[in-house]
Amino acid sequence: MQGWKRYEYLFKESRDMIFFFSSTGLVMECNASVYEQLGFNPSEDIWLQDIFRTCIKVYDDRLIFKDGMFEQCFETSIYRKNQTCFPVEVRVAMLSEDTGRYGVCRAFSIVQKVDAERKLAYAREEIQEVNKERNEMVANVTHELRTPVNGVMGLAQNLLETELSASQRETVELIDHCCKNMIEIINNILDFSKLQANKFTIENREFSFHQMMDKLIRTNQPSVEAKGLKLICNVSDDIPDRMISDELRLTQILNNLLSNAVKFTSVGQIVIKVIKSMDFAEEMELFFMVIDSGIGISDDDMDKLFKSFSQVDASITRRFGGTGLGLNIVKNLVRMMGGDVNVESEKGKGSTFSFSVRVQKVQQDGEEDIVSAETDTYSFHVGAVSADDEDDTSEIFQLGSDENIKQIESNMEKLVLCIEMENWDRANTFAESIKQLVSEDTANLKRKAFRLQMTLRRGDHELAIKEYKILEEAIRDMKNTL
Repeated sequence: MQGWKRYEYLFKESRDMIFFFSSTGLVMECNASVYEQLGFNPSEDIWLQDIFRTCIKVYDDRLIFKDGMFEQCFETSIYRKNQTCFPVEVRVAMLSEDTGRYGVCRAFSIVQKVDAERKLAYAREEIQEVNKERNEMVANVTHELRTPVNGVMGLAQNLLETELSASQRETVELIDHCCKNMIEIINNILDFSKLQANKFTIENREFSFHQMMDKLIRTNQPSVEAKGLKLICNVSDDIPDRMISDELRLTQILNNLLSNAVKFTSVGQIVIKVIKSMDFAEEMELFFMVIDSGIGISDDDMDKLFKSFSQVDASITRRFGGTGLGLNIVKNLVRMMGGDVNVESEKGKGSTFSFSVRVQKVQQDGEEDIVSAETDTYSFHVGAVSADDEDDTSEIFQLGSDENIKQIESNMEKLVLCIEMENWDRANTFAESIKQLVSEDTANLKRKAFRLQMTLRRGDHELAIKEYKILEEAIRDMKNTL
């Protein structure tokens, strides 16, 4: 009895509206909150189907409930006596027939919740509208900026074709360089604005993959050579030349990753590797890697990489420039092409950016297009450095001869690759080969080769790259004096 009194107290004092109803929908008993919130008098009959009009109906003198109403909470509107309504959360439970009551219903007002959700939705729409206007303004301003910058750059390039003094040429070249940097920044901001406004589209067309890679290498080769780096491109033999995808966006992704690699690498090399990771009847998945031996990224800074207008360190912006938009654009473009971007890096030891995209196959009629032999100028197989490789000293040619120079350069390429892979045994083998190839020179070159060997045996990547660069410079000086 004491327990029932406790329940009776909760029933009467609860701010929730509680109804006991019959099978026809007549409210047999309810608490004071019902009269208070709905405006009925205790002497008036209340019918469930009248106050819950959207979810309860009567058919053949029996209540028909909307699916999903029993034993779970749902939201609906409840009607007052004056025909106004407000939102409530409701729970309905059925009772046994022998109690004389068909079921019980509990409802409580969620007006504040609905108002808060409505305000939140309005605020979200307002923010989206502001962002849209901001992006359109940024796009318009940057588009207008591009015209005068292009004009200045064109005039500077015309000046470079005239006779200028050394100081004048240096100044005009600086103007041209600054204009190119400005154009790159403007293009990144325009692309970012398009992505934010969902105006970026992927246009799949048939193209030559090998020609695309060839153009990519040729476009970036000058900036690579200007920093004294090596650019190595390795495309798997089982990748066909003709395919269907968005060549422009794929080139944009690779250009962004490659230009970043060049920007943040001061010594060593950059490797582009492409393999076919999955093969289906009508499409295939290509896996790209851009590997550099640059400054690297710490684990703590990794989460900043793909954020808009973000760089891992303020000193990076001061030293290397840029807006911090490039990788964000790359991430969005790759996702639009059905892939994702990953990064592996270690501070001071370089980075590997990788991504995959799905491309459609093209039915080949006749033979595949033959890749231009000129592409091989920039191609070097990463897999060529293996346990089966022979060092290039089977025949020692006279120091300074074309054959000797080719042998030295070949071994130097393999050596730096082994250093990057931290394959110290193979690196030492190639260093020994180089020492033999320069044995006719004065002690200078041999001493530098020996110092590099000693560093390799310590397994110190940073010192090995430093000594490699010293030896590379000495070999370059030797070639210039021949």
